[in-house]
Amino acid sequence: MTSEQQADQRAAVACPECGTPAQVALNRRESHDFCEKCDFPLFWTPSEVIRDGGQGSGENLRRLPGTAGRVTVASIPCPTCAEANPVGAETCLRCGGPMVLVTAPEPITVVAAPPPPAPEPVPEPAGIDWYWWLVGGATLVALIALIVVVLAR
Repeated sequence: MTSEQQADQRAAVACPECGTPAQVALNRRESHDFCEKCDFPLFWTPSEVIRDGGQGSGENLRRLPGTAGRVTVASIPCPTCAEANPVGAETCLRCGGPMVLVTAPEPITVVAAPPPPAPEPVPEPAGIDWYWWLVGGATLVALIALIVVVLAR
């Protein structure tokens, strides 16, 4: 088979929205592979749909590409693989892991108040040292002696 023949392979599909039969390319997406009546993207539509007779939960319909526009469904991501799962799911549809991870509670950290600052040292009273008493006394004695000498002349 040449590459042109492979590119031209088309398959008959029925639109999942309105049931209109159409032809789509098998190995690529083309801009004209939309339903003529409802504009549904037919390149996502499988050529064969196997139904189980209405049995089951219907969650598999929600996971097909292109069907999210029919119904707005709430979902939560799996904490392990990030797959969108129904809100009430206990295990992930993709990896089978638990939807709620049980983590150990964080230890409570006790923050102690810092101790109060140490009191500032009390400055010693400004007193005159004995040296200044000695200088003052010597000056007074010298002044008295000078006065006596001046008056005695």
